Amino acid sequence: MDWLMTPRAHDELASRCVARQPASHQRDLPCTPGRTPPPTRTTADFEALARVAMQLHDEQHADVVALQEVDGPEAARQVFTKGWQLDCFLHRAHPQKVGFAIRDGLPYRCNGDLSALDVDGHTRAGADITLYPGTASEVRLLAVHLKSGCFDGRMDRHFSSCERLQQQAPVVEAWIDQRVREGKPFAVLGDFNRHLHKDARYPAGPDESAPVNLVQAWNDNDPPGAMLLRATEGQAYVPCDADDHHKAYIDDILIDQRLAGTNRNRRFTRLSFDPRDQGRTLSDHCPVVWGLSP
Repeated sequence: MDWLMTPRAHDELASRCVARQPASHQRDLPCTPGRTPPPTRTTADFEALARVAMQLHDEQHADVVALQEVDGPEAARQVFTKGWQLDCFLHRAHPQKVGFAIRDGLPYRCNGDLSALDVDGHTRAGADITLYPGTASEVRLLAVHLKSGCFDGRMDRHFSSCERLQQQAPVVEAWIDQRVREGKPFAVLGDFNRHLHKDARYPAGPDESAPVNLVQAWNDNDPPGAMLLRATEGQAYVPCDADDHHKAYIDDILIDQRLAGTNRNRRFTRLSFDPRDQGRTLSDHCPVVWGLSP
């Protein structure tokens, strides 16, 4: 959600910004020379984003939304104003956090941060939640915002972004494999900062601890059942607005065989921003929605 903060927090942090990317334990905003600073939003901007959240609630009937780049529940409440519980956000000082908006009344349990995903003290951990805990409908979700800068190509190239993403890959795989062994349905969702439609064409390589591509590292049926379906597979790219010049998704939803097998009716939607809000400071991402039903 592109550095979503309360105006008070934004103004306080912007007044003492630092000329570097802050570490996870630092509560700072970057003002790196030559890079666009975190945005300043008006009341009208927040209202436009709130209309998107209302669409997710009322029209898309979303039960849960994985959020990235949100400074915790207070910041999220400016957008997810009614009908949502806001919880399970990362315990990091940095204002870019991962967390969830959960439809009011839906039972859930926060499982704590997947801290190992922060491989160097500067990357983001994963947010882990269980919906309908202790029931036959129980589903485990991992929300991620993986390292940016290695969108295509092998991850064993000598670029720091690719090296960090390669380090994150086995952490997610270990989480997936544990869910498979437990026999519980699960999904991994969020911003993968990777063109997964290209990545999926190539093998992961022989070293599980250092795969060269993501999709086949996770989708390897080892242990048996570690097979994933991807929401955007075969879907044409739909831009968020007229200024969106991207050509491929980096936000996605991956579900396991068990969840796919019990929900054969799957509906994909990309929720673009209202053209009437063109020019407002919203986000450089917009929702990817996957409806699942028996």
